[in-house]
Amino acid sequence: MTRAEIITIGTEIIVGHIVNTNVQYIAKALAERGFQVQFQTSVCDNKEELKAVLQVAIGRADLIITTGGLGLTENDVTRDAVSEFFGVSLIHNKDACVRIQKLMDEQYGNLTEGHNKQTLVPEGSLVIANDNGTATGFAFRSNDKEIVCLPGVPREMQFMLHKYLGICSLRDTRKEGCTLSRNIHTFGIPERTVEDTVKKCVFHDRGQIKTMTLVHNGIVTIHLHAIAATREDAVKLLDMAETDIRKEFGHAIFGVGDETLEYTVATLLKKYRKTIAVAESCTGGLVADKLTNIPGISEFFMEGIVAYSNRVKIDRLGVPEDLIIKHGAVSPQVARAMAEGIRKKASTDIGIGITGIAGPTGGTKEKPVGLVYITVAVDDSIEVKECRFRGSRIDIKKFSANTALNMVRILLLDCCL
Repeated sequence: MTRAEIITIGTEIIVGHIVNTNVQYIAKALAERGFQVQFQTSVCDNKEELKAVLQVAIGRADLIITTGGLGLTENDVTRDAVSEFFGVSLIHNKDACVRIQKLMDEQYGNLTEGHNKQTLVPEGSLVIANDNGTATGFAFRSNDKEIVCLPGVPREMQFMLHKYLGICSLRDTRKEGCTLSRNIHTFGIPERTVEDTVKKCVFHDRGQIKTMTLVHNGIVTIHLHAIAATREDAVKLLDMAETDIRKEFGHAIFGVGDETLEYTVATLLKKYRKTIAVAESCTGGLVADKLTNIPGISEFFMEGIVAYSNRVKIDRLGVPEDLIIKHGAVSPQVARAMAEGIRKKASTDIGIGITGIAGPTGGTKEKPVGLVYITVAVDDSIEVKECRFRGSRIDIKKFSANTALNMVRILLLDCCL
């Protein structure tokens, strides 16, 4: 089994100025191809510190992936650190020189001293060309260890990582054995219940798969980790485990892998030829934002209104004013009227109405922060849900949006199956 470590290089990461999204992307890509990612390390822009990190990594991992430090400034130390660590010289790569010069001619101008620096790679390296920038990536092997150095810019790193993985699969550098992972997403069931139920599944008795649960914004993800002699065997183990889990959770499962709630809802809208419109108050258009992230949704998503004020609820959605006076803007009656109003206004099959108190102020004893009413009207079926969420204002908005999407999903399945 090939053990892997990911090293992200950059002082801006260490001090928290940017979010380190590269680690997540690399870890998922490696796991999908059977590598076992065991360590993740971040280090500042310092050559000696990076060499110290490499010393530790080389002793515990077979494959090391680094990102960052391949730019044209003095702070970009990855090339120098790797060459010094392995005791090899830096040499100019002719292909990199031609590629960067062409890019400069087309977009910027003449090569600078910094750009010349970007053509340097440790002698004996396999060069990984960059189609999206000037940084040159490389892979260097020493005995049975390999270090792959990629730029820190996510778009550049992602393309170059997959180039390397393609080369890697062709020359089959991995040792015997394969580890694969799969995420199965559920909604509407507490994490503890999901965890306890998964432990009772048949595949646990065979001891070939490890599981863990992850929770965020109401979604509970079951993470499956299979280790087998071959990739085919690992896939079979994961398929078997997924079958067992689906028997236990049924419609509570909405997706696998990268599938989101909004993706699943969009798929169902397309499958059943249903149109949708959304009226949102406390979520501020978050449901509409999530749905419109899905390509092709314009065929089914007709309209979204952020009815934040009572006047907009009355004038744009037709919510009766006396209903708001009698029950308050945050009430099941108003949520229902919002859903029915937007569905009528947009002439859609489905209408969503959301109203609540996202906080941190505005709550009362009778109607505390986190109280949200969500209504979904699908044809002749109407569901009104009272929710009491906890967390920050942003948390409450995300919980509410995901709950609304899941309500649509379930109602579509119940009405159309």
